[in-house]
Amino acid sequence: MKHLINVLWVLMLMVVLAIPARAQDVSKMANAQPVTISGQFGLGLGTYTSSGIDNREHPFSYLLSGAPVLTVYGISFPFSVVVSDQQRGFRQPFNQYGISPQYKWLTVHAGWQSITWSPFTLSGYNFLGGGIEANPGKLRLGFIYGRFNKAIAESSSEPLLFQTPSYSRSGYAAKLGYGTEQNHVDITFLKAKDDPNSIQNPSILSGLQPAENLVVGIGTKFLIAKHFRWEADVAGSLYTRNRLSDTLRDFDLGGFNFLKNWITLNNSSQLLTAAQTALSYQNNNYNIGIQYKRVDPDFKSMGAYYFETDVANYTVNGGISLLKNQLQLNGSLGFQQDNIAHDLMYTSHRTISSFSASYNTSKFGADFRFSNYGITQDRGLNPVIDTFRVARTNYNVNGLIRYMLGDSVISHNFILSGNLQSLVDLNHFTSGQSESNSKSANLSYSLGFGKSGLSINSNLNYTVAQISTMHTRLFGPSIGIGQQLDKNRLMLNANIAYQQQHNDDKDAGNVINAYLNGSYRLGKRDGITTTISYLKSNSKDATLPSFSELRSSLSLTHTF
Repeated sequence: MKHLINVLWVLMLMVVLAIPARAQDVSKMANAQPVTISGQFGLGLGTYTSSGIDNREHPFSYLLSGAPVLTVYGISFPFSVVVSDQQRGFRQPFNQYGISPQYKWLTVHAGWQSITWSPFTLSGYNFLGGGIEANPGKLRLGFIYGRFNKAIAESSSEPLLFQTPSYSRSGYAAKLGYGTEQNHVDITFLKAKDDPNSIQNPSILSGLQPAENLVVGIGTKFLIAKHFRWEADVAGSLYTRNRLSDTLRDFDLGGFNFLKNWITLNNSSQLLTAAQTALSYQNNNYNIGIQYKRVDPDFKSMGAYYFETDVANYTVNGGISLLKNQLQLNGSLGFQQDNIAHDLMYTSHRTISSFSASYNTSKFGADFRFSNYGITQDRGLNPVIDTFRVARTNYNVNGLIRYMLGDSVISHNFILSGNLQSLVDLNHFTSGQSESNSKSANLSYSLGFGKSGLSINSNLNYTVAQISTMHTRLFGPSIGIGQQLDKNRLMLNANIAYQQQHNDDKDAGNVINAYLNGSYRLGKRDGITTTISYLKSNSKDATLPSFSELRSSLSLTHTF
């Protein structure tokens, strides 16, 4: 009995403080250790010197950090402690998270929560409150209530600490469904509103108005004949932007007059919809799917942070595996447009496509990826003037080839990679100012000696970037060496890199980077790491100085 009382006391304490914890199975808490402490502490020291420029860091720095975790009956209480030459702080994130104890098919939520029931109703919005979810058999039930926004008053006394003002917002949501995770139908409901009395006399410039929202959604998911999967989500959002606006008391909604009892309706109210659906076929070696999504302009839900609105898109995607899964081919093609309410001056059409191919064996591998994003404009309420017509295409091409040979004694690894990015403007009136492209290539080679723990690596980089005002080339090599000693307890690394820059075929200077790093594992719980880095910039540009910087650091860590 005493043991049970202790468990209940801990649960009540966490509800009050909104303690951070993942969903916990209460049936296992009785067997957990009452109290444990774990975490990590670290001490870091650093030095910095420079020549040719003003110091960008302190000549000497220190940092003492700790991340202890107190665990009570299997539930974690993380803390954070930081003491340095620039700041001192003690933080415990009790005000940011919550607890969700679980017992069989019942889950209880308390404190700060982020729950997703539907992409268009309650979708990951962080609120402070409580709730319950129950899944007895095939029933899918849920209810939450809490504060969705904290009241933040306007303040001009401390402009550096400015926060966007907001009313206090509270609300609740419910879910009723039937089925399993693979096959189900869910109905979700959300109601939230701002308290106009939570802020006194907000300024007109802030544009702040107390809002109210009612959202109803239906979500389905079905697995058909083991290979077909169909998913769909539909939602309607009744959103009143200003509760204080003149209410239309004599407004007749016909068979929907009951809505006046649920939400304030006035001339700032609007009913908007959102929907998406997808049908896919999955087999052992290939898959194909189609998707459709449509979201009304300015669609909102107080249970979600952001929606891409005024959009309708269609997407087809598929993939296939060949040669005993050594060859993978995937691709997608999508078409998107805005102005779905036909009330904008122009209508934008977008084409989004991608393709990838990869071939991999134990010694050889090759990857190729291509993506394309194009946008054009057609007339909406007004015809499009050719001088200002938007017609652009973005290309992105990536390729990689790797080859490895050797054995456990000595190994060689070669990698060649390249990237091409290009913006093509199809409007000759604007192409001279907007077009750009860049090309880059990298060749790397690494040599490893398995028994001695010695490794050597080298790289050669080349990049060309072209915009309307400048042509830039960057190229240079790097080489590094690493060594493991004392049964891999000691690790030493050194690297030096050189990069030359040309602007419009003129020498713009070069940069040299070098560093030394060593780490030693003193035991299972302790380690020490030291690093020395050097940067030398030789500038040929009169507007940029030549300078050098030297940094060093020493850190100790202890895990308990």
